[in-house]
Formats: sequence, structure tokens, C-alpha cells
Amino acid sequence: MRIRIHRSDGKTGIYSQDDPRRAQFLLKRLDPKSIFSSGPIVIGVHNPFNVLNPDEICWIEVESDLPMPKAFPDGVDQVRKLSGRKEYEALLSKQWPLWRKFRKGNKGDLLEALVELSMRSGKSLFLHVTGVVGKSKLVQDVFGVPAITASIAPAGVVYVNPKCIVRARVYHSLDRISYPDGIWMAESNDI
Repeated sequence: MRIRIHRSDGKTGIYSQDDPRRAQFLLKRLDPKSIFSSGPIVIGVHNPFNVLNPDEICWIEVESDLPMPKAFPDGVDQVRKLSGRKEYEALLSKQWPLWRKFRKGNKGDLLEALVELSMRSGKSLFLHVTGVVGKSKLVQDVFGVPAITASIAPAGVVYVNPKCIVRARVYHSLDRISYPDGIWMAESNDI
């Protein structure tokens, strides 16, 4: 098991656990409902060890063949971390014109979105979301969860701390979405 912890100071800590029993035990700590709210994260074996403030962790990437816990909002079947801006822009150039022309919004229709997360560290993450139209509220689903989980290739999961998201740009296939109270109704000039 290999773990990369991306902090808000722009640095990344790299850790590993090769003992299968300890890796299995470590998986219990990766609960999306509490990963960023269960107190300080202590990583180490003996001397020295690291104490990390979970509020300053932007995201955690875990590579492992073990089944890892994930949590998706209602109506979302899969969230996949893209390899970077190049893959994101290639998908966007292909999908965005189709979404604008053939918008979906009826219950049961395909839901698809491309999301760029700008993090407090100055780095960005790119996600591809798929599911079905239902009760999903894109704005609340991005910021209203304890952790955003996404699959990473070839085998693993990324856990994103919503408290470290500075901006989320969401391109989507829906013809209408439900916004929370207090939205600022203005057209975006920066794309």
C-alpha cells in the first residue's frame, strides 16, 4: 500500500505499508465520513513520527489492490480522478459540445460531469463523474460531504477534503440544476 498526502502548503508526504495485516487495519482509518474530522492524523512507526492537521490536508491518494471504502452522493455511480489537465481538456472538448446540444434532466437520464477542483495548495485535481439524474444536487454534492472519493488508476482511491477546495468548476450534462439559497446569479466570464 502506498499513500500520498497532499498538504495545503503544497508539499506531499509519501508513506507505505507493506505488511498486509497492517494495511488491512489502516483501511479502517480511511472512512470517507470521518477521514478529515477524526482528529490529528499520526503517521509513523517509532521514531520519528508525523502529526498532520486534517484541516490542512487537501487530498490523500491511496494505491492498493485491497478494496477501499468509497462514498458517492445519491445518483452518482462513479467518480474517477483524471490523470491531469491534458486528459480533462480532451474529454471536455469532446463532451461539452454534446452536453450543450443534448442536455438531459429527466429522472433516469445519464448524468455526466467534468470537475476541476482548485485546491488551497495551488494545485488542481480533475474528476469525471457519471451517474443517473435523480435527486443529485451538484453544488451540495461537491461541498456538502465530509470527503469526496474518486477512483484512481490502476488501483486505488483518492479522498478529497472539501474544506481545502477554493473553487470547483463543474461542466455537466444537465439542462437544469438545483442551486442552494443565496446563489449569486451572474454569468461567468472566466472559463
